[in-house]
Amino acid sequence: MKIALCQLNYHIANFEGNSSKIISNILKAKKDGVDLIVFSELSVCGYPPQDFLEQKDFITEVEQTVSKIAESCNGIAAIVGAPVINKSKQGKKLFNSAIMMYEGKVQFIQHKTHLPTYDVF
Repeated sequence: MKIALCQLNYHIANFEGNSSKIISNILKAKKDGVDLIVFSELSVCGYPPQDFLEQKDFITEVEQTVSKIAESCNGIAAIVGAPVINKSKQGKKLFNSAIMMYEGKVQFIQHKTHLPTYDVF
C-alpha cells in the first residue's frame, strides 16, 4: 500500500480554494499510484475556524465541500479533516473529525476524542 501525507496551507472559510488544493493533490497522488492520501486536521474549512463553527451556513458549506471532494476519490482513498454535526443530544454540537472517502463517497468518519478544554478547543 502506498500512502501519501499532504500538508498544505489551508485558509479559514476558503472552501473553494481548500477543496481545489485537496482535489488537485488527490488526482496527482492517484496518477502517482498512491492508494491513500491523508490531509490535515480541519483541512476542509481551515484551522482554527473558531466562531465560524457557530454559523449554520458554514457547516452546510463544509458538508457540501466534503461531498465534492469525495466525488474525486475514485480508485484512491482520501482522509480529510472537517467539523461534523453531532446528531446525539449529548455532548457538543460538533465533532472534529477525520473523514475517509473512497469510490466517490464518504466511507467512514472518526471523531476526535480527548479534546483539550482551553482556548480554541
